[in-house]
Amino acid sequence: MTYKNNYIGKGKRNEKLENIVKFTFALEDLQAVAYEYEGRMYVSVETSEMKNPDKFGRTHTAWVAEKAANKVEEPAPKKRAPRKSKAKQEEPQPF
Repeated sequence: MTYKNNYIGKGKRNEKLENIVKFTFALEDLQAVAYEYEGRMYVSVETSEMKNPDKFGRTHTAWVAEKAANKVEEPAPKKRAPRKSKAKQEEPQPF
């Protein structure tokens, strides 16, 4: 199963408390990916630390993963050129 990541924001690690990361999301982005479960609305977010901080000092990124269509486009098979026979080809005999 494949997933499509919809990036919705970035966060910054707290300088004093390194185990806390503050994220800010646009409400419209969260509403677009909200889903209902047992009569309540939810948003599931995945986060990851970036390799290097961006130009604003943000250290983490957040996204919502959704199942992508399982359309796996396979490349068309390559056509092979006919093999050249080392033996001399004889012309067919009419009957």
